[in-house]
Amino acid sequence: MNRKWIACGVVLTSVLHWAAPAWAGARRLPDGTRIVVRTMERLSSAALKDSDPVSFAVVEDVVVDGEVVIKQGTPVRGTIVDAQSKRRMGRAGKLQYTVNETKGVDRSAVRLRAIQDRKGDSNVTSTAVTTVAVGVFVPVAAPLFLLRKGHDIVVPEGTRVDTFVDGDHLVSTEGETAVMTAAAAAVAPSGSMPLPPLPPAAPAAAPERTAPLTNADIIALRQAGFGDDLILAKVAASPAAYTLTPAEMVALKKAGVSERVITAMVAAK
Repeated sequence: MNRKWIACGVVLTSVLHWAAPAWAGARRLPDGTRIVVRTMERLSSAALKDSDPVSFAVVEDVVVDGEVVIKQGTPVRGTIVDAQSKRRMGRAGKLQYTVNETKGVDRSAVRLRAIQDRKGDSNVTSTAVTTVAVGVFVPVAAPLFLLRKGHDIVVPEGTRVDTFVDGDHLVSTEGETAVMTAAAAAVAPSGSMPLPPLPPAAPAAAPERTAPLTNADIIALRQAGFGDDLILAKVAASPAAYTLTPAEMVALKKAGVSERVITAMVAAK
């Protein structure tokens, strides 16, 4: 029995020693860290409905202990919680949305918390007063004023939103972290022979260099039928070599590239 526990201790120590370099470049992203994001599309209470997805992007690099843990331009996922268009009797529209999640530089999920609740100006009081006044002088016309509507909520593209990290996160700044599942499997059953030593870890492969994206690459992706979300993810993950003079931006627009993608290209420069 003692030999079994001694062998388990040796194995666990070896596994932890082998996996430690994978966490050497990790940074702790504390709960409550403020991250500013911006809307990547125009939001309107007249066009959206509950549970619709909303796209955001990180406005600037998030840095912890001198290391970037979330890159500028990284896509951010949100959701429409409550959308109501303008209604009769002067009642305004309503638009409520949350910001849910983004990605660290190691592609791990980073949960976010934020909620935006936009309410428009209602005309309920003015409609009621107008209806009473008209009802006194022109009784037949009074019901027509009940059809008067309030205003829809419109959030322009590029609107900034303060979000906050939900819970502590550990983000590796040196690639993906190792998964230590070998420890449990390495424990030898009772009565078995002593376990052999673990093989040395293979040297880390040199990171593959990614060619910078150009205007032509973006146009080619768009013409191949890729959607904005996939193109935005590629823009966020790749170095940039765009030329974004006014003439080039017009050419991108004519080629079918959306303003969301062009905005992300400008932010990546």
